[in-house]
Amino acid sequence: MRNDDVPGLIRKLLPPVRRRAVAARGATLACALLAASPAATLAQGSATFPVGIRELDYVDPHEDGRHLTLRVFYPAAMRERSATPFVLPFFTKLNLYKDAEAADSEKRPLVVFSHGRGSNGLYYAWFAEFLASHGYIVAALNHYRANTYDSTIAYLANKLWQRPRDVALSISFLLNDPVWGKSIDADRIGVAGHSQGGFTALWVGGARINPEKYLAFQRGWRNNPMVPEYLRNELPLDARPALDVHDPRVKAVLAMAPGIVQAFGMDEAGLRQLAVPTYITVGAGDTQAPPKDNAEFAARHIAHAELYVIPGRVDHDIFINECDDDGRNEFPQACIDAPGVGRGKIHAVIADAALRFFDASLNAPRGK
Repeated sequence: MRNDDVPGLIRKLLPPVRRRAVAARGATLACALLAASPAATLAQGSATFPVGIRELDYVDPHEDGRHLTLRVFYPAAMRERSATPFVLPFFTKLNLYKDAEAADSEKRPLVVFSHGRGSNGLYYAWFAEFLASHGYIVAALNHYRANTYDSTIAYLANKLWQRPRDVALSISFLLNDPVWGKSIDADRIGVAGHSQGGFTALWVGGARINPEKYLAFQRGWRNNPMVPEYLRNELPLDARPALDVHDPRVKAVLAMAPGIVQAFGMDEAGLRQLAVPTYITVGAGDTQAPPKDNAEFAARHIAHAELYVIPGRVDHDIFINECDDDGRNEFPQACIDAPGVGRGKIHAVIADAALRFFDASLNAPRGK
């Protein structure tokens, strides 16, 4: 498909589709295509539940000291006017209520969210809030030693297999929890993620890595002279823990701008092992995870993948919450988009697409 084939492009966006690819040359065309997209119905205006948020934490039962934190978003019942709003500094357009009462005792589908490198789950609260407002439970985790507040080079760049392990451990923790286990339908579990979290979602969903290529990736960091020698010496050279991280409980995968897909060893053969429905989206102007070598490469080799390339000058951090003035001042790279790029409108498109995807893939009718 040519980039300037706009009628053909819009036809490809109409469901049902197996693969969707979008590209455009400018912000004006980008806005026009967003308006034409079937996901651009701005379903955020039709939310069915207020959304509660609760912090949970646990320690890896298999490895002492690995402390993980989850932020759980869920449909809430606002029976008390005194419910406490949960305010996120630097971000805007979020409506969350701390420790609010759950809406009911119905079993609901679960989506676990994996954040980007050195980020954290709350950076994607807009996404979790939207799904929770439509009947999902969303668990946004902070990956061990790879998040905003607690990170080391070993987990940011070498022990990447801990990421899918964190996801699987979080699923088990929630299912075994005396409260949340009663609220989650164990047969309807999906995973979503951004950047490193995007390839984590692919990985835990069933894609596999080539062990030799993964070792080469590890050696690259082990031999990187920019990393202090005492830290390099602590980096393992071992692909075995990375070879089998698939969690069969995961029935659907959504990857936002998955990064370093080929660089760390997820090749054609490995991607073909991912058998569950997969939705991949990325900005056409992504400078950190260029679509051609990452999202487009992955979608080309996953049997049941849909690909949506967001048109225009849309960069890597488009998937982070909308920022207020303080956020734009403190984190300009993450918060300020190119002229003509509307983060809120793009979030609405992605949110609707995600809802439709998970509803269909997890057999989860809207509002259930």
